[in-house]
Amino acid sequence: MVVSIFNAPIPGQSLTSGKPGSRPYERAPELNTVEEALAFYMQKLSDQEVIDDFMILLESGAPIKPVVESLYMSGVMRGKHNLDIGLLVALPLMEFFAAVADSYGIDYKFTNRNVKKEMEDRERARMSLLIGSAIEKAKQQGVEDEGTGILEQMSTYLSADMTREETQMSEDAAEEEGVPTEAPPEAADLQGVTAEAPPEELPTEPPAEMQPPPQGQGLMGRGQ
Repeated sequence: MVVSIFNAPIPGQSLTSGKPGSRPYERAPELNTVEEALAFYMQKLSDQEVIDDFMILLESGAPIKPVVESLYMSGVMRGKHNLDIGLLVALPLMEFFAAVADSYGIDYKFTNRNVKKEMEDRERARMSLLIGSAIEKAKQQGVEDEGTGILEQMSTYLSADMTREETQMSEDAAEEEGVPTEAPPEAADLQGVTAEAPPEELPTEPPAEMQPPPQGQGLMGRGQ
C-alpha cells in the first residue's frame, strides 16, 4: 500500500479536530487550590490497597519522583487540576511516599541520579585536566624531572580508568577553564618545518624605465 504524504495531518490539526472543551484538560479544573488537590490525593492514598500497590512499585526499584510525576500528570489529563497545582503538590506527595516507605521498611530512592557519583566523576575529570595542563606547561618550559614523570603516571591512570561520560566532562571542563585540549593548528602545521633563508633584499633604486624624467622637460621635450 502506497502512503501519500498529502494524507498526513497538517500542523495544528489536533487543535481543531474536536469541539473546543471536549477534552477534560481543556475545561476548567475541578480543584483550584493546592489544599484541595492535596486533600484529593491524600484521600485516594489513604486506601490501604492503593498504598500497598504503590509500595510494591517502590520496592521493585521505581524511584519516587517519576511515580509522583505520573500521578499528578494523570490528574492534569483528567481535568482534576492544572499543571501548576500539580507541580506544587509534587513535593508533599514525595515526602508522603518516603514516610510510608520508611514505615514499610523499604529501601527507596527519590531518583535514578547518583548525585554523589556525579560530583566525584566531575572532580576526577577536573583533576585529570589540571594534571595534563601542568605536564604540558613543564614540557614547554623544558623542566621535565621526576615530578613530571609522576604526574604523567597519574594522568595515564586517570585517563585509562575514565568512562566516556567522564571524558566528555573533562572536555567540558576544559572549555569552561579556557584550557585547550589539543595543540592549535598553527603549532601543528609548524612542526617539522625548517626555517627558510630570509628573502633577498630588493634594489632600492627603481629600474630605468621607472625613473622619473629630468627636471625642466615636458612630455613634448622627451622625444626631441
